[in-house]
Amino acid sequence: MKKNFFLAAFTLGAVSLANTLLSAPARAVSVDVPLQVEVPEVIYIQTYKSLTFRPTSAEYLGSAAPVNDTDGFFSSDGTITTLPAPNGTLTPTTGDITTGDILIYRIWGTSTGGNGQIQHSVEFNGGTTGTLYLGGDTASSSNVGVTISALGGTATAPGLDVTNATPIEGSVAFTFNFANASSAGTYSNPNEYLTITATGI
Repeated sequence: MKKNFFLAAFTLGAVSLANTLLSAPARAVSVDVPLQVEVPEVIYIQTYKSLTFRPTSAEYLGSAAPVNDTDGFFSSDGTITTLPAPNGTLTPTTGDITTGDILIYRIWGTSTGGNGQIQHSVEFNGGTTGTLYLGGDTASSSNVGVTISALGGTATAPGLDVTNATPIEGSVAFTFNFANASSAGTYSNPNEYLTITATGI
């Protein structure tokens, strides 16, 4: 009997408390939450899938390039003026062929850096030199040396309007050494690349 009395008193108290909470004046709480949007730094590079240098015969052979300095006379019986015997070996006279500045990339983009600029550069094989091998076979003794002179730098980020914004442009001058290019074909290296880097600063 005593237990039931206390249970009834507790229940009554709980009900009274609930009624008090429900009938209490409403209170409003206001919290301001700042909202912001972060636009990512975006850098877009336009470049080539691959690059292949094709020297002319005059560039490759120098003074040994095809010479046409003999007047030939021939007759119906198949006789013709005898050509003089060639002199020397048909190889590059110096081994080196240097190009002018070759435009190889364009950049558009935005920068989160304090200067609002984009720094750009290009390397070959992580530096300025490398070697290309006949057929891409790095064990081949027939190879072409490569040295680059890159015209990187820093410029104001042009934005992302590729139609109207003037892009940042990057050029490279190449020097190819053909002294060990003993066979015709395509020379490459699966482990060495032109690497273009652009960073917002």
